[in-house]
Amino acid sequence: MLWPGLASGTLKNFDAEGFGGFGPLSDLTYDDWEQLGRDLANCNKLDTIHFGGINIRVVTNVDQIMSFLFRGWTRSSSITEMGLYNNEFSVAGARSMVPFLQNADSLKSLALDFNNIQSEGFNIVFRALCDSPIELLSFKVCGIKSIEIDSEHIPKNLKSLYLWENSINIDGCRGLAKLLHGGDATLERLYLGNNNIDDDGVEILSEALQNNTSLLELNLEINDGISIQGQIMMLKLVNDISSIEATLQTNSTLTDLDFDEYMGEIQECTDFACRSESNRQKVIETQLHSIRRSKLCRLQGIERSNAAFYGEFDPLHLPEILALVGQAHGLSELHVALKSSIVALRSTGDRVQCLEQELAYHQSRVANLQAEIASIKRAEGNRAEVGSDSDNKRRRI
Repeated sequence: MLWPGLASGTLKNFDAEGFGGFGPLSDLTYDDWEQLGRDLANCNKLDTIHFGGINIRVVTNVDQIMSFLFRGWTRSSSITEMGLYNNEFSVAGARSMVPFLQNADSLKSLALDFNNIQSEGFNIVFRALCDSPIELLSFKVCGIKSIEIDSEHIPKNLKSLYLWENSINIDGCRGLAKLLHGGDATLERLYLGNNNIDDDGVEILSEALQNNTSLLELNLEINDGISIQGQIMMLKLVNDISSIEATLQTNSTLTDLDFDEYMGEIQECTDFACRSESNRQKVIETQLHSIRRSKLCRLQGIERSNAAFYGEFDPLHLPEILALVGQAHGLSELHVALKSSIVALRSTGDRVQCLEQELAYHQSRVANLQAEIASIKRAEGNRAEVGSDSDNKRRRI
């Protein structure tokens, strides 16, 4: 027996990592792998297990190894963390894992990084885990492009999904959006850096996140297809500066939204919005700050002067707004706000005067029309009376 702790059922951590195989793993026959699988299944104390790099320069058919290993290893009631990374097994190897994954009652973390499972393998594994307690899945560098997610087979406790350095495209974004829709969404961290996501993919994710209240972290760095417009979509997701109402309706759950590794001004403004504790705080920190509001308007292509901004408020509420500006941003911003609100009030006064003049004109027109109508009716009444008198005279003759 290679690991006596397995036979006694007392082994808690099984760690067999290493490029080119580690220790006796390089000498195992297919039958040995199947026996190892049975020993792992029967060890009810085992908590974590890691196989790393078991194939490189050692074996030629890793999928065959996976087939024998999981022929014996079909269940686990104790394993919470499992890593099978850097082994280059394919879809066939992923398919061999299905019985185990469906009967791993305690598995919360699974890493299959640096394998060649591609889109089909991801879909197989993901579907097999729908009834498991899995919380973290990692598929870095696995050749994944499109993702097919059945809304009826989504793991109910999934919180973290790492898909770094694959080839995920717009089809993949459509699939991932299903994890973000609805009140039952549980995903908190989604890492999509170094993929093939473009502005269309960003739009799909942005729409899915508009009403999402679970996702805290989204990483989209090193996706060369995302242009400045795609970055602006992400910024507007967390702070749409077009109006106060728009800001209040933006996503307030995201705390990290990364898409620019070089930290340009769009990324900086996005980070600032994500640090806000609420949408009300976003309004105070950006809408009520002239410099920040001006910068966000420029980035989002919105023309909006300070006077126009303060003109949106009911004049009765302006004293409260001005007090809030002074309290949050100091005297310099209060001075800007006072000047702008005076212009807005003056503009409002001019508008009221114009409306009053227009109302008076229309009231005069209505009075003239009513008088003309009355005159016409009187004339018609007089003609009717004259006609009646003539008829009476003819009857008397």
